[in-house]
This record gives sequence, C-alpha cells and structure tokens, in this order.
Amino acid sequence: MKTLLCLALTLFSITANATVIFLDSSAASATNNSGHATVNLTGTLHPNPSWGTALAGSDWISYGATGDHSDPGYFSPADGTLVTFTTTFVLSGAITAATLTVMADDSTSIVLNGHTLATANTTPGSTCSNTPVGCLTSTEGVFTFSSLSLYLVDGANTLSFGTQQVNGSSFGLDFAGSVTDNTATPEPAPLALIGLGLIALARKRRRK
Repeated sequence: MKTLLCLALTLFSITANATVIFLDSSAASATNNSGHATVNLTGTLHPNPSWGTALAGSDWISYGATGDHSDPGYFSPADGTLVTFTTTFVLSGAITAATLTVMADDSTSIVLNGHTLATANTTPGSTCSNTPVGCLTSTEGVFTFSSLSLYLVDGANTLSFGTQQVNGSSFGLDFAGSVTDNTATPEPAPLALIGLGLIALARKRRRK
C-alpha cells in the first residue's frame, strides 16, 4: 500500500499558472449609471483632439457624443454632472502584479472594491484638470502594485470611476491596466518521475 501511495503522489505535481487579466475602458467592458449605454469615442464618434492619446488597448469612453465638438449629436454635459463607470473582473489565487493608468475630462475618482484610490479634482483647469487625474498624459493617474494590491481580492473585484464635469465642454474617461494572479493547480508530473514510480513498484513486487 505504501508503494502504491508513493506512486500516486509521484504521478502529480503542483504547478503555479500565471494569468494576466487586462483592464481597459471600452463599451464592451464598462457600464455606467447615466441611463445611457457606454460608447467608445472611436469611429463615428471621436475623442476631443486636445486629449491625450488613448492608452494602449483602450478607448476613450462616455455615455454619448461628448468628445469632439464636430461629432454628430455632440453635447456638453452640464457642470456638476457625475457619471460612474464600472468594470468587474475575477481573480483566483495569489496576486503577483498589478498596474492601472487613468485619464479623464474633467477628472474622476477611482474606487477599487469600496476603497478610494483617488478623488476627482474639481478645480477647473485650462484643459480638463491641471493635476491628476486629468485628460493629458502629464496629468494621468498612475497606480502601481503597492497601492492596488491592498484592495484586490481573490474572487470578484469591482473598479469604479466617478467621472465629473467641472468646467463645461467635453467629457470622457480612459483607463488601462492589468492584474496577474497565480493559481496553484495539480497537473501530471514529468514522464521521468512516472517512470521512477513504476520501477519502484516493480522492485517491490520482485522482493515479495
């Protein structure tokens, strides 16, 4: 029985599988509470040409034609407008890496699983906000593993952006990032280990 148990343990090993979950602003991944569907400011609609270029893998998003003034149906949300965009994702196992970058016009709060990472800057600027989080690469908000890992959880996670209109004109949100988790899963061991187990079993039987 001991030999059979050793063989069974030999047949399997524990391997950590790293999975990268990408977070990006898009109509497909973000909902909002305005009563209107989230839209990409890409294609028929466009971002304001004064904004920073959309982050890699993401789109500037809104709840309507609020980016480029020349877009059909363009409108400027009233000052004081607050729209919350939300995305959810599921993690499993140990969280080993995380990053998030955010731009917004005029600014946005950022809340991860109920914990505020940043508060919207409601001081008017010449273009969106003059300090993070704004709509230019010089005023983007950048969050690293050290600030995100405190609030990421094994299971369902919710990331929310309370985007505010402060000083008229355009309105939008852009974010991109990733989280890496590391799930330990049993999987077949290398054939060499299996062979050793079979040899041990054969020797045991010959001794009998």
